[in-house]
Amino acid sequence: MEPSQRQTRTVHPSLYRPITLAGAEARFVIFEGITVGSLTIMGGFHWASLLLGLFYVLVVHAIMVWVTRRDPQLIVLYLRSLQHPDHYPAHARVGATSLRVKPSIPGR
Repeated sequence: MEPSQRQTRTVHPSLYRPITLAGAEARFVIFEGITVGSLTIMGGFHWASLLLGLFYVLVVHAIMVWVTRRDPQLIVLYLRSLQHPDHYPAHARVGATSLRVKPSIPGR
């Protein structure tokens, strides 16, 4: 079959586009909303806590939208990588003590 005779099919964009909410991944927008709600409610709806919540929404959401546009799977991949250990022992055995390895993520 020659290239000019091949059949082509169009795929609707909704089948390959990531599911987003306000431009970022839906799970993280929901998490962001819960975090901002907690900050403002625990702050007693004080003007400082409202400003902190507004700042959090504007800055963190803008970063999440930027990351989602760059690579929609990056956040999911990062969270999946947190489930794995930072290192694997060179020689696995039953009584082996694991060496202390500097974590790849600070504060962990």
